[in-house]
Amino acid sequence: MRISDFLGKHVSTVLETEPFNGWPVERSTEDDLEQPIIQYVFSGHAMALRCDRDDKISVIFLRADKHDKLDENIFEIPFAWTREQVLDHFGAPSKSGERLRDPILGDYGAWDRFSRPTYAVHVEYRVDRDEIKRITLMRSDAVP
Repeated sequence: MRISDFLGKHVSTVLETEPFNGWPVERSTEDDLEQPIIQYVFSGHAMALRCDRDDKISVIFLRADKHDKLDENIFEIPFAWTREQVLDHFGAPSKSGERLRDPILGDYGAWDRFSRPTYAVHVEYRVDRDEIKRITLMRSDAVP
């Protein structure tokens, strides 16, 4: 099963599936928003899930983090890939942004978004070198 296959499924599907069922997870909610957000963060592993009010997965966050473990086999591309390799793999992005320096929030790396029939893949690159920092998978109805 690919990680993107979990989008739209109840969070219990992930929590009961190897290797995720062995990972410590912390659930939090933000109820003060128009649409409540339920988040599951897998501590020690560079993955988090955002769910809708029915606990169905709307967004999957995967981070390249030297302090956390993430089996790169759970997604189809390795974090060590360059932007050129990502573009070769996925083709032309539906949206892109270049490196940005925000006076308040600091530096952001370039990014590319790739639309799929039922979801989108957002790839953010590191500021300091040409490799992936974060991969975000979003249901089509969760894409900003």
